[in-house]
Amino acid sequence: MHTTVRRVLSHEYGKYRAHLKALDADSKMLRFGYAITDSGIDSLCNSFEARPNKHVLFAIENEKLEFVAVGHVALDGEMELAFSVLKDYQGQGMGNLLMKRCIQWCRVKNIRKGCMVCLTSNKVIRHLCAKYDITIENEHGETLANIELAWPSLETYMKEAADSNLAVIDYLQKRFANPLALLN
Repeated sequence: MHTTVRRVLSHEYGKYRAHLKALDADSKMLRFGYAITDSGIDSLCNSFEARPNKHVLFAIENEKLEFVAVGHVALDGEMELAFSVLKDYQGQGMGNLLMKRCIQWCRVKNIRKGCMVCLTSNKVIRHLCAKYDITIENEHGETLANIELAWPSLETYMKEAADSNLAVIDYLQKRFANPLALLN
């Protein structure tokens, strides 16, 4: 099981593009709320890459350092969260790990209010919202989750530092265990 959540560096955003394109049709629908094309993903990712200071990504990688699950914190205006997990990795708790880490990072950065939009039929994200005390409102087939996070505690800061350091160690272990990954 791949359990380390790592913050993605801006020069790696191309891997997010590849991840989004690798999603199956149902997962794309759950992530975007509509049937997005690869050219639509390219356009969206171009805007992310043009303004990396407005987008923070966290990823879970497989042994080949491919993104299998990604949490996206958009900071252009109100903070917004979005998550995606490749079909073969769904049901393994990765969405939970990503949401937990994104929330933790936001708290440390004192970003305490935001939203998340998803389809009403997205039971997984609705469950995660309930788990993290995120208020949900239903409107016309979409769910709007209002995010209001608690102030960070000393434990929050310590956990973020530990998680960041463990993620770097995990990344380096995978990178040097797989010489072909050095080409990426």
